[in-house]
Amino acid sequence: MINLSKHKLSVAIAGILFVQPLMASAAVDLYFSEYIEGSSNNKALEIYNNTGADVDLSAYEIQFYFNGSSTAGATLNLSGTLPDGDVYVVANSNAATEILDVADFTSGVGFFNGDDAITLLNGGVVVDSIGQIGVDPGSEWGTGDASTQNNTLRRLGSVGAGDADPYDAFDPSAQWEGFANDSFDDLGSYAGGQDDGGDGDDDSSAGVCGDAATLISSIQGAGDASPMVGTEVMVEGVVTGQRDGGFFLQEEIKDEDGNASTSEGIFVLSNEAVVTGHQVRVLGSVTESYGLTEVNAVKDIVDCGEGASVTQAQIAFPLPEDQSLERYEGMMVSVNDLRVTDINNLWRYGEFGLSHALKVQPTDLYAPGTEGYEQVIAANSRNRIYVEDSSGSSYPAQLSFFPSFSYANPIRINDLVSAAGPLNYSYGLYRINPQSDIVVLGGRESAPDLMSGNLSIASFNVLNYFNGEPTGDGGVTFDYEANRGAENQEQFDLQQARIIDALTVLDADVVGLMEIENDGFDNVSAIHSLVDALNANMSEDKAYTFIATADGSVVGTDAIAVGMIYRASVVTPKGDAVKISMPVQDLGNGETQAMRTALLQTFQHVETGQEVAVVVNHFKSKGSKCYEDLNSPSETDAAQGSCNALRVSAAVTLGNALAEADLPERVLILGDLNSYTAEDPIAVLTSYDAAERGYTIKTAVNTAANEGNSVEVTDTFGYVNVAEEFDPEGFSYWFYGSGQIGSLDHILVNPALLEDVVDATHWNINSPEAYQLQYNQALTHYRDEDGYAFTDIGPFRSSDHDPFILSLDLPMKAAPGDFNMDGKVDVRDLLALLRQLYHKVTDDNRQFDLNGDGRINLWDLLAFLKLW
Repeated sequence: MINLSKHKLSVAIAGILFVQPLMASAAVDLYFSEYIEGSSNNKALEIYNNTGADVDLSAYEIQFYFNGSSTAGATLNLSGTLPDGDVYVVANSNAATEILDVADFTSGVGFFNGDDAITLLNGGVVVDSIGQIGVDPGSEWGTGDASTQNNTLRRLGSVGAGDADPYDAFDPSAQWEGFANDSFDDLGSYAGGQDDGGDGDDDSSAGVCGDAATLISSIQGAGDASPMVGTEVMVEGVVTGQRDGGFFLQEEIKDEDGNASTSEGIFVLSNEAVVTGHQVRVLGSVTESYGLTEVNAVKDIVDCGEGASVTQAQIAFPLPEDQSLERYEGMMVSVNDLRVTDINNLWRYGEFGLSHALKVQPTDLYAPGTEGYEQVIAANSRNRIYVEDSSGSSYPAQLSFFPSFSYANPIRINDLVSAAGPLNYSYGLYRINPQSDIVVLGGRESAPDLMSGNLSIASFNVLNYFNGEPTGDGGVTFDYEANRGAENQEQFDLQQARIIDALTVLDADVVGLMEIENDGFDNVSAIHSLVDALNANMSEDKAYTFIATADGSVVGTDAIAVGMIYRASVVTPKGDAVKISMPVQDLGNGETQAMRTALLQTFQHVETGQEVAVVVNHFKSKGSKCYEDLNSPSETDAAQGSCNALRVSAAVTLGNALAEADLPERVLILGDLNSYTAEDPIAVLTSYDAAERGYTIKTAVNTAANEGNSVEVTDTFGYVNVAEEFDPEGFSYWFYGSGQIGSLDHILVNPALLEDVVDATHWNINSPEAYQLQYNQALTHYRDEDGYAFTDIGPFRSSDHDPFILSLDLPMKAAPGDFNMDGKVDVRDLLALLRQLYHKVTDDNRQFDLNGDGRINLWDLLAFLKLW
């Protein structure tokens, strides 16, 4: 989008050049010749070419500035060729038939009103304007018929150039003649130029159906671009589908050339009405528009009636490495059971991506720079195809190919899709334009698929759960500086209901929380509110309690914190919770980067007596810049997102803190580590081989550790990533910026606890779901009263990260002296002790050292007799 304030100098120069007397033989550039701001969607602009030569429109665009804004709110990129002396009509796609009959370009984007400024640009430089940028005139510029609201304006014949200064005062009567509302009779002609919707000269004809015509395969050729660009052609084929701005035409089967490398279809840029399924003849010129071969500058179209059948190419992925989809451009194609890989623009442009397999974040599988890493990057760029809405609209009211989309019936990452339609090419991607509804096979899981044990522990990001602040009069406000979550009670109620639904179904005994408001633990705190809502419909044996700090202080200094909830019927806290502060980095410019404080709690399992230490973490995100990112980051750091080195320092800090703490035998790390599975921080907490990795991992500079120096990390902490053992293909996050899956949320256990793990799984209820289903988006932009159904209550899109849960089967902890664990201290245990007397203490016989002095001797025998 052009920022016009940066072009004022060029505008001023252009203004001097373009204000020319009528006597000039030709205008310097194109300019508006007619403006229609009529009833409803009757909005149109006419552009006149009096330059003395045909003009390629690919460098031209029209921008709308709404309600006095200084920033363009919509941009229309023009295409085709405008002959000298002719006009080009741009119209709203929902305008009256009289307008559309003479239109060369239509769009469903929101068009202008009488108080909106309009510019015509050539190569980013304004060449004409209507209205005044940055000024809201009220409802219109001008008065009477010569005003910009509910009128038609036609450029006076004495005007020979455009108004190239969009910031000067605008008086329509100076250059325009006004006509009554919905005056369309002169649209399509100006100063001798004629335009009848692309038909061209009256004596140009597409001829007789069945006469000789250029084969579409000859136009397409075997390369990426047509060998016939600029050539006027007569083509005849079957209309296979329509989209904004034109239609797709395909050769009948009998006229195919039999060459698999040449497409049998093509896009015709024309707004003339055609019937899908009919055979038509078209007279026009071949152009390439951003990689799409088109028939443009259409002079005549003849309808030949019902057409014959055409080939529908079946696209199967993966394609051979030397093959692309160019051979199918413009043709009818179909795909079956491809996986949804990208929904970033699903409700922005009505499009989503497909492939035979999900696209995986390279560093979720391999260390950066390794051969495997490079192979994943290459694979992610291939075998992609998109499905797009054929209206060309931004933020469509519904998806033309899936009008039943709702919270209960979505399109989500990893769904299987079958679709058919003509294949378009736009913005570097091949896109199916379905002419009927697609088939979507959803893969939602109603609950985690987890084998049970006697203790379950989960990680859950609650996406900025802020419950508001009391107002003092019994109310609650969400309007306070620290709030990062819901903006009002309605949003909070939906957010909370979904989180409660998800946590209830998750059914974990201990849950580590991320992104909960850091406002302490009193009766109005966020964690208290969450637990109260969660317990409202829980039986007593299922009820949750939260972990609070010993003195009730907040956990760290950020607005959000980590937290823990647990079932008191299953586990009991042992000792106080411990806060583990994470490293802070000095950026060298007076600013710092920090992250959330970790929270450590030891629990005793009620049933078995075993103890497990759980530490909840939320490492620094990949979004903001750290010192290394601002000062020539290494390739390995850059591949792992911003602040990788600071997350490494956090991993070292965490590992050392746990090693130094007085903890039970079993230890578990969980949370949003903001690091994919094969990235440096996970490698530090688990293990890695520098030679295999290709480099030695380093900590961040400018922290309190190591006198502010970056140091190599050669010693690791030996934890095990349970996902790699039990759910290696699972993921907790889908990143919209790359369309790739991976795991940022992890559960790591030490070897002692690994022996007790029964199962572990990701529950994909959030990251695969459309962003528009999120509580704040649904209630702001997609409300039920506007015809959407995005606000249902359920576990899905309760957050943006997916929960990860594991189950444990902890062994019964034997009573002292019950060496054979039969529940009794008796003679059998005495005999077992006697056999160990004076033996060296090892891990296998440590239980016989009853007094814990490191020896098995008579003192232990005396201790045993007291137990007996």
